Amino acid sequence: MIVYVGFILLMLTGLILLGLVGIKIWIEVTKKMCSCKVNLEGKIVVITGGNTGIGFETAKILAKRGATVVIASRNDAKSKAAAEKITEVTGNPNIFYKHLDLGRLASVKKFAEDFDKSFDRLDVLINNAGFTEAEQRHSEDGIENVMQVNHVAHIYLTNLLMPKIVASKPSRIIIVTSMAHATHKFQRDDLLLGKRRLNFWTRYANSKLCNLLSAKAMAKRLPEGVTVNSLHPGMGKSDIFAKIPDCPKKILYFIMDRICKTVVECAQTSVHLACAPSLASVSGLYFDDCEVTTPHHTVTDELAEQVWTDTLSLIEDRTKRFEKIGTE
Repeated sequence: MIVYVGFILLMLTGLILLGLVGIKIWIEVTKKMCSCKVNLEGKIVVITGGNTGIGFETAKILAKRGATVVIASRNDAKSKAAAEKITEVTGNPNIFYKHLDLGRLASVKKFAEDFDKSFDRLDVLINNAGFTEAEQRHSEDGIENVMQVNHVAHIYLTNLLMPKIVASKPSRIIIVTSMAHATHKFQRDDLLLGKRRLNFWTRYANSKLCNLLSAKAMAKRLPEGVTVNSLHPGMGKSDIFAKIPDCPKKILYFIMDRICKTVVECAQTSVHLACAPSLASVSGLYFDDCEVTTPHHTVTDELAEQVWTDTLSLIEDRTKRFEKIGTE
């Protein structure tokens, strides 16, 4: 019996290892690097979560092409260090950072006001920041935290910056989503209420679905000369899982270290969407490895319109509530 169990475990281990090797080969064969060499001097780029991981590498590559880059993140010390490092590596002195806490809608509004006073244009907005966490909790705005940071606050930010984006056209909005959206278990109240008990992965997947749907809905509302597209950066080790339980995090990072893309490779599709001349009029699509791809079959126009409408209603309700509280 012991020998039999040992044999089964050995077979399962072999199958898992074989599967991981297969994934690694698939990643290596399909991954692509941005091939365009466009110079971005004179362009201003805002990137959320640009002080670490994929966001940092995206910011560094765009800075190397001459763009003025504004890192929008919560940790000011980390953002300052990231900006200084990018300047040191690229020789580009036009790297700035501004405080943005996506977990607080008031902070989003303050960032937008500050940016509007500091810069006269916005050519590229990259909604890159994202995370998930073990504990299911609500922000001070009463929105489930993962949904707020990954989705709702980014839509609020985009809408607040939209006048400057439109005035700067041709301009681009880039939304970093994930193939994780295909594993969602989304229900309408997960956005509006966020009270259904869900694990950290499902909450992340649901928020990534909303990212993709919002890009689809937003594309129909933008004027000519302004585009929005979403993307899957690829399987890579990043800080988005920093707040999940230690045991699954260690297992996940162990696997990622061995089979996944590097953060530089994961940044390539964001860079491609930010500067490829061939995408000047392409909008509302979903990309992976610098190419258009098909999202999960549940990504429909009907659901996109519902999520867009619900998101704007939620933002209006919460910001009015905040402004009312602030004036009492």
